[in-house]
Amino acid sequence: MDTIFKNYPSPAVFLHKTIDFATGESMYHVVDGKQRISTVLMFLANKVYLPKEFGDLRFDGKRWRDLTDDEAKSRLWNYRVTIEEVDDVSPTFVQEVFERLNKNSRKLTPQELRHARFDGWMIRFLEEEAAQPIWTVFKINTAAKEKRMTDVQNLAELAMTVMRRRVSGFDQEDIDSFFAEYDEVEADESDFDVDDFRRHFFAVRDWLADLDRETGVVAQVAQPFMHFYTLWAYVARLPEKPVDHAAFGDAYRRFMRAVGQYEVDPAREVAEGGMPDPSDTYDDWVRRYKLASRGATTEEPQRQARLEALAQALTLAPTVP
Repeated sequence: MDTIFKNYPSPAVFLHKTIDFATGESMYHVVDGKQRISTVLMFLANKVYLPKEFGDLRFDGKRWRDLTDDEAKSRLWNYRVTIEEVDDVSPTFVQEVFERLNKNSRKLTPQELRHARFDGWMIRFLEEEAAQPIWTVFKINTAAKEKRMTDVQNLAELAMTVMRRRVSGFDQEDIDSFFAEYDEVEADESDFDVDDFRRHFFAVRDWLADLDRETGVVAQVAQPFMHFYTLWAYVARLPEKPVDHAAFGDAYRRFMRAVGQYEVDPAREVAEGGMPDPSDTYDDWVRRYKLASRGATTEEPQRQARLEALAQALTLAPTVP
């Protein structure tokens, strides 16, 4: 948006056109430039700001609705975007286009783009939170993750489980919407309870910190992020956190060890399927967790299956020798 309102040139947007010959209607598919188009649409929907350091009081930190001057708005309406149409959309051709476009530049990650788009409460909260030492212990914050801001993205997913009281599948557009929705929570019209969210978020974080301090299972066993996310979601939905960290840590370690040792039998999976049964045993839940840890592990059904398997197994764990 800084580029547009300063009338600087930007790279071309690549489109592929298909025609419905029955109706004569044309459909344009974005080959390259979706993030730029999405950002403009989000700006028009008042979900992102212009930079606060834009350099002109008419634009500094302004949203679309704040621009009351017609001349100011005309900068967007009169901006010319270079369009390139491509006929070949085969994977090989598209890959070659991407490589040539990005040969001398590093493409920004989705979270780096969010850092540029948003400047509200949620992104400030999560970026400040990512700097807390406990996230290094949990291996959410590492040098590599911090460099590309995926540590903040991971925290956003954890915050979403607290906010929604459920797990959800990994989706960059969903995360975009999350940051946009909770960007102006301190506005008069917002009914978001900041204190309640912070209390719940910190309760989960601090309980896991205590658990790791006493048992080491979070840093040692609840890794990679797939397993940490499941453990976080489980603790987040507990109305009261377990008092005995040692017992919980032993039960969790034993369960995850069993998951790691379980060998998937393709023939059994075909014969029995994966649907839960009221008579499922501890070993059945170990199996279900392992199955949900393969393939598309960030999809909502997979995450939900792991969460349910962990919850059921920890319920049964005290009866297991």
